[in-house]
Amino acid sequence: MNKAAAHTHAWMTAEMIFGISLLLSLVLNFLVPLSLSRWVPRAASIGAGILLLTIGLVMVVLTRSQFRQAGQPTDPGFPTTQLITTGPFSWSRNPLYLAGAVVYLGLAVLLNSLWMLIFFLPFTGAIHFVLIVPEEKYLQATFGEGYLRYAGSVRRWIGRRR
Repeated sequence: MNKAAAHTHAWMTAEMIFGISLLLSLVLNFLVPLSLSRWVPRAASIGAGILLLTIGLVMVVLTRSQFRQAGQPTDPGFPTTQLITTGPFSWSRNPLYLAGAVVYLGLAVLLNSLWMLIFFLPFTGAIHFVLIVPEEKYLQATFGEGYLRYAGSVRRWIGRRR
């Protein structure tokens, strides 16, 4: 990993945090099964899971395409040379993390896993503190006032500020 980047450790990725959460929830589900079907009909959870997965995957494709168009890396271990504020970044400062959260929720509902839903808040908390906070500091140090204006107009997870 490059020292002139937001993250300097290879494990600091959403995929790693997501993977740990998924693995823990699957192990716990094997040991102590907890399903959603007690509260949500299975057909509804399958439909909702597929819809969430589709939305999340479309967000990933659009965001990665935006990174490619700007010639920027998607890995926070590499330096960023341009602040991207268009496309998915015009409505979320972290569209890839938002997409990961939507995919995670889709998997939880599709797999009928209450454990995954239980781990959702710690998962998003880890994403926030381990990935987003250092990235925001890096972007502010790298782009200064430009990043502050952008952060003042676009919310961290979703939505524009007025």
